[in-house]
Amino acid sequence: MVAGIGGVLAAALYAASLWADRSPSPSQRAVTDIARPLPPLPVPQAYKPLTADDALAENETLPFSTAPLERAPPLVVPLNAAAFVGRRSAMDCLTAAVYYEAAQESVTGQRGVAQVILNRARHPAFPNSICGVVYQGSERRTGCQFTFTCDGSLARRPSRAGWDAARQVALAALSGYVEPGVGMATHYHADYVVPYWASSLAKLAKIDRHIFYRWAGGWGRRAAFRQSVSQEQFFDIQPQIEGLAELDSDVTLASPYAGTVPRGSRLAADETAGALTDGSASVLPRSEVAPSIRADETPAKLAVDMAKGNLKVD
Repeated sequence: MVAGIGGVLAAALYAASLWADRSPSPSQRAVTDIARPLPPLPVPQAYKPLTADDALAENETLPFSTAPLERAPPLVVPLNAAAFVGRRSAMDCLTAAVYYEAAQESVTGQRGVAQVILNRARHPAFPNSICGVVYQGSERRTGCQFTFTCDGSLARRPSRAGWDAARQVALAALSGYVEPGVGMATHYHADYVVPYWASSLAKLAKIDRHIFYRWAGGWGRRAAFRQSVSQEQFFDIQPQIEGLAELDSDVTLASPYAGTVPRGSRLAADETAGALTDGSASVLPRSEVAPSIRADETPAKLAVDMAKGNLKVD
């Protein structure tokens, strides 16, 4: 009788082992997802025809993802003198995006926008440089991913205070600071519009007036963000920002980020541009929606224009 039971157990264990061998592990499934063709970008300017109030209400009904919020890995981009001086440097591009996209947001909200740009630069569906991500599609009036790059906003001279604040956020982000609140988000929009693509993505967080999303499935998981960020930040069609030379004229090129980089997001001694760090390596010292961006001190349209349906990002 014992022998019979033992035989049955042995057979069951053998069958289970065969099933386990044939069933992909979570990591194998993630690799399979990543090996598939790249997902399409959400269609620009695809908003539902809703009033701001109706959009706010509909956005509230879309549930947040219940999956764990993965923290983005730190990203360190060298900020040498040549990169600082160049108007097409990663520093200038990220500063411009933070300023024109999130001047009215809190520091956390600005860091969330910066984190989306860094996440995109690490994802194979997007350009592999900071400037490439920021100015993607800017040569087309309706194709830019960040509308400030193609709607004339760059012709407005930035305010000194607003630009300096945005630069501090950009400097921190490029020195390894990670905004944990948005995880691996690659998309966001203002809460007073509803893109048609919103329900197809995983809703991660709402910070100030922005709602952040990542792709569902393997393409939105941290394992997919393996693209190397290029040290070359020049972008042939990058528009020029009015008054940028004056804003940068008294900036000390070697001035370090004065803030605190959280544990696990420290500036690593890294010879490779855009390399991922895990904080374990050796380290170096280191109301109502207004119709204008208040930091500009001059009337100007928001990057998201409800009347025209322009996207803030995607």
